[in-house]
Amino acid sequence: ALERELWSTATINEEVLKTLHVIFINFPKLHISEAATLCIPHLVGALKSGSEAAQDSVLDTFFLLKQSWSTMPIDIAKSQAIIAAEAIPILQMLMKTCPPSFHERADTLLHCLPGCLTVTIKRGNNLKQSMGSTNAFCQLTIGNGPPKQTKVVNHSTSPEWKEGFTWAFDVPPKGQKLHILVSVCLLLPFLKG
Repeated sequence: ALERELWSTATINEEVLKTLHVIFINFPKLHISEAATLCIPHLVGALKSGSEAAQDSVLDTFFLLKQSWSTMPIDIAKSQAIIAAEAIPILQMLMKTCPPSFHERADTLLHCLPGCLTVTIKRGNNLKQSMGSTNAFCQLTIGNGPPKQTKVVNHSTSPEWKEGFTWAFDVPPKGQKLHILVSVCLLLPFLKG
């Protein structure tokens, strides 16, 4: 009934969001329910376009669910976290634009949600060429993971790769750096002697 009430109109009903939060506080076993998982996309929508009071209530509800992820079956926790990851850009925006009271909850959620990092290598400009032909490629690594590599572009000091690489993370990679190494292989002309 709450779900129908909350999602049946185009407007976001703050009272229903508050009621949903109170239900999750008083009935923690509901956190692992299918209904809780199905509410998450709607909570993301309310976080995106709701009033400040609605956003506050949604942050509280997400925080409650997040606290349960470590104790619930892993498949349910992962499903909820993946769906909740849709809120990442909204949470980042809230960190910049909303009251300080939102910051701690939004930051905590940002540090536990799964996500992806996509890097696009577009081109190199004026790579150094000492002699011979320049053949260039880029190698990308994060942490101790296996490197990813662009194709080799032959005979160019300004190669264009236009290649994208994606890493998926169950949780944000804290403290890891992305390393991009541009390598230039020189092919020396064959000299007849």
